[in-house]
Parts: sequence; C-alpha cells; structure tokens
Amino acid sequence: MSSYKRQKKYIRPSPFFLIVCEGEVTEDDYFKSFPYYGKLGAASDRGYHYSCGAVYIESGAGQHERVVSKAHKVWVELKKKYGTISPNEVWCVFDCDGDSDGLNRAIQAARAKKFNAIYSVQCFELWFLLHFQMVTGAINKTEYDKKLSEYLGICYTHGTRGMYELLKERQDFAIRTARRLWEQKEQMGELQGDPITNVFLLAEALNSAYEELRNRQSNT
Repeated sequence: MSSYKRQKKYIRPSPFFLIVCEGEVTEDDYFKSFPYYGKLGAASDRGYHYSCGAVYIESGAGQHERVVSKAHKVWVELKKKYGTISPNEVWCVFDCDGDSDGLNRAIQAARAKKFNAIYSVQCFELWFLLHFQMVTGAINKTEYDKKLSEYLGICYTHGTRGMYELLKERQDFAIRTARRLWEQKEQMGELQGDPITNVFLLAEALNSAYEELRNRQSNT
C-alpha cells in the first residue's frame, strides 16, 4: 500500500484589505495594530494555509489623488500575484491637509473606481480625539495634539506610535461618537465640513473580520 502526503491547499484570506494611506507613520502604525492584521498572515493557522496576508498596507502614498493612483497600481499588482481582489476591498485613507478641493477630487476618484474613501477633516487625529469627546466645531490642528496629550498623559505629536493600544479600550465610544458626528453632518449636507471622519467604517470592518476569523477557528 503506497503512502502519500496530502498537499497543502492554500486559500485566499477573506475578507482581504488593501489599505493605502497618505502618511508614512500614524495611519500605518495604527492599522497594523488591529488584531486581524496581527493574527492572520501568510502562515498556517489552525489548518488553514493562506496564500497571502489578510491586510496589505501601503503607506506614504502622497496626498489626495496620489493615494488613489497608488491604490490602483498596487491593486493591479496584487491581483496579478494573488488573484481576484474586489474594488470594495481597497481602502484609500486621506486627510484634508487644508486642501478641500483636492480632498474632494480624491474622494470622487476613489469612488469612481469603487474603492472605499476614508477621510478625516482636518486630520487623522480627529479620530483619536473622538475616543474621548465629541467634536462638533472646527479647531486648530495644533489643538488636537494638545488635547490628546492631556487625555493620554503623554506628549503626543503627529507620528506617535502605539496609539491603537493606548486607545483600544475606548474604541467603541469612538465608533459611536464618529458615527453620530457623521450623521449630523449628513443631515446638514456637510459631509466634508470640518470636523468629520469616517475612519470608524474601516475600524468596524477590521473588527468584524477578526470576529469572523475567531468564529471560524472555534468551529474547526
């Protein structure tokens, strides 16, 4: 009787996230700290053998429309390498950076490609601040650093690492607060008015993906 060794069957992780960010540090460090990124990589996981990591993050893509261009380029490259990747698995992350017209063009460019447009006005730090308080009026960008420093008891500056761990216990509050702010701005017809962010959509998607993974593991 001949023996044989069963070949490993490599599968594509689902859901898959291609996240392309303007900045090189803040967003990159934050999204790489989500459990779904840390847990599901290319290695075997309880009998599953993945063809690639579940989250691919491209940072330092440049501002606004450059993010969309970079996202499209990487998307095409990864499809050739890994197979089908749906446009709705692509997430473009922008800040306003004082250029509302540029932000609007970038959002429209992303949506035209059916990519997700994730943005904050004025800056990504708004999402961090919403972990502690509701923000309904525009404030100076330097005030974000000051307020976060006070709440966290550290000297926060743009690029401070480890923010996910510092904020994770208050993430549910931030999601609720950011959604409420979004809904208020939507009623006012000011979905790009300062302040606003929809980072909560990406946070929810990453959390949901991790819960799905845990459920699959518990059933194996």
